[in-house]
Amino acid sequence: MTRLCPLPEDDDLRSGQAAIEVDVRPEATTVLIRGELDLMSLPALAGLLAEVGRDRPERLVFDLARTSFMDCGSARLIAGSGQWLRDSRRPVIRRPGPGVRRILGLTGLDVYCEVEELARDSIRTWCLCKSSDSREQADERLDSRRAPRAE
Repeated sequence: MTRLCPLPEDDDLRSGQAAIEVDVRPEATTVLIRGELDLMSLPALAGLLAEVGRDRPERLVFDLARTSFMDCGSARLIAGSGQWLRDSRRPVIRRPGPGVRRILGLTGLDVYCEVEELARDSIRTWCLCKSSDSREQADERLDSRRAPRAE
């Protein structure tokens, strides 16, 4: 296990702060995020993901169980991380809270991710789009969900 950034204790996190830890293993790279993802934490998240992206992991998991807030820029960065995963895989969002799920849904970025929830001692994974969709098909589905603009 390689940790690129150690996490402080929960008591050490102040309001508006984020703690990000990256756990690199052969089967998956996991990014554990606690706190708030916003304009202030975006550069740190982008920097860590740039390092992770160089290795082109087979599976990338974002554990967001203890993420209390995520803005649109952070959601875009996380959803877009699938572009450098092997075999056109989607990033996995593990245990997102209601606020994180809402941002992903409202922005339409949920079509680029898989969501993994813990359910009674087992892990359920489902993709928020058709599993056979290519990235292009996901783009088309996202475009069709957007409301037409009045001109």
